[in-house]
Amino acid sequence: MISGRSIYGGTSMRRILSIGIVLCVASALPLLAADTWKGSISDKMCGADHKGQDATKCTLGCIDHGSPYVFVVSKDKVLDIENQKDEKIAAELKKHAGHNVEITGTMSKDGKSVKIASIKMPETFK
Repeated sequence: MISGRSIYGGTSMRRILSIGIVLCVASALPLLAADTWKGSISDKMCGADHKGQDATKCTLGCIDHGSPYVFVVSKDKVLDIENQKDEKIAAELKKHAGHNVEITGTMSKDGKSVKIASIKMPETFK
């Protein structure tokens, strides 16, 4: 074998194995990059303040009138939800409208939106 090639002109097994490992690690990076946050599911029109109304009824009413869902981390931090039209996520958002939840997903680079992978009721809110 001379300089990474077998005497038959093919690529060495070590190089093929190295490329395979790199590809496996790279494909797992999005899963490793996911974070978890606690907050609530609301609508963009109301954000963190439903002005004394029931949060679930208010959120669903605003959604029915065209306001998109948002994820409220705090009174001052309301995130758009990038994938709210995804069928599975849309069903979960409707189910948890107005609720305190725990989401897993990835934050946008500008910190203004999140792509949700999963939504669940946290143990402290059940």
